[in-house]
Amino acid sequence: MMLRTATLAVLGSMLAACVQYAPEASAPVAAAPAEDTRRIVQSDFFRPESLGDTRIKGVRHIGKTVSNIDETLAFYQPAVPFELAARYRIDASELFHAEMMDGDHGEIEIALIRTPTVFLQLVDFDPDSAAEPYAKPVYGPGYTHICFQSPATAPAFGRFLDQGLTLVSRNAPVDLGGYGVTYAYGRDPDGTMIENETMDSPRREDSAWITHIGGATSNVDRMVEFYTKFIGYGARRRGEYSNFPRMDDVAGLNGMVVRSSWFVLRNLEIEFWEYIEPATPVRDEPANVDQLGYNMTAFEVTDADAEAARLEALGIAMLGPAIESHGWKLYYAYDPDGNVISIQENISAQSSESIDDMMWIDPTTY
Repeated sequence: MMLRTATLAVLGSMLAACVQYAPEASAPVAAAPAEDTRRIVQSDFFRPESLGDTRIKGVRHIGKTVSNIDETLAFYQPAVPFELAARYRIDASELFHAEMMDGDHGEIEIALIRTPTVFLQLVDFDPDSAAEPYAKPVYGPGYTHICFQSPATAPAFGRFLDQGLTLVSRNAPVDLGGYGVTYAYGRDPDGTMIENETMDSPRREDSAWITHIGGATSNVDRMVEFYTKFIGYGARRRGEYSNFPRMDDVAGLNGMVVRSSWFVLRNLEIEFWEYIEPATPVRDEPANVDQLGYNMTAFEVTDADAEAARLEALGIAMLGPAIESHGWKLYYAYDPDGNVISIQENISAQSSESIDDMMWIDPTTY
């Protein structure tokens, strides 16, 4: 849920350095009407002076574990731009380390989906039988949703409803503040949550596009510190929100108190929400990629070995040696919440499987 509060007077601390920890905002927005008890605290937007020495191009794909690839395609294709780039079966060990999975898997099915801004990698760990839906709570922990933006002239939200989207939000779509964006959470047939943001003034001309992956964390400060090191520059914005009934409606919860942060890469944003009330559970063990839902964020890099060395020098350990699969060199790691992240280099795959033509954001000016 990306709050674009251009119409709100925002006070906060400017984030100053390229690889600096993104500080907590310290001042609330200007006074609202007396009957409005919302508390909104936000930092100014941070734009790094440069992208530093990272070899990260952007997010190559968002991993999504599904119960049936055909049913997933049938749900999404009528609603949003969705092109099947590749589909194949391989042994699970050719793509994942054994400790990343809860079960002992043999042949799995993969579908690589191209969208205007990022790939989705659909994984069915049991292609010959269906899994029961799993609805992760809005407050997590872990990856909770991806967000599709679309223009108000032709909102994708209605198309998703036509496909059977199960609403999480109340009174959807929700207009949080009259600044030209409405919000709605819903679940696909697997119970996996997606967000719809409908824009009066969209930044793109596509009929819909993925703008971010979002996760819930028990410690947003720790996540900001980690991803500032991982990406090479600080969070674009941080915020705190409470006593905000319309935000409660978006999440389908009451009395929410939340803290947030957003990071911007060259094709996608990553956001984290710390739910204070209701509290995001502390995850005691790393996430498993074979649980239904979003299973990883995979970053494309120009040199996977060099980037792995850079990250390990920063204390970010790789999970096992590199794996080479379908023309890609892959390293895996965990973030502080146990979410799976990956760095991936195209070593022999077709150029159309890379994100070079998807990089539409300049974080230094965005």
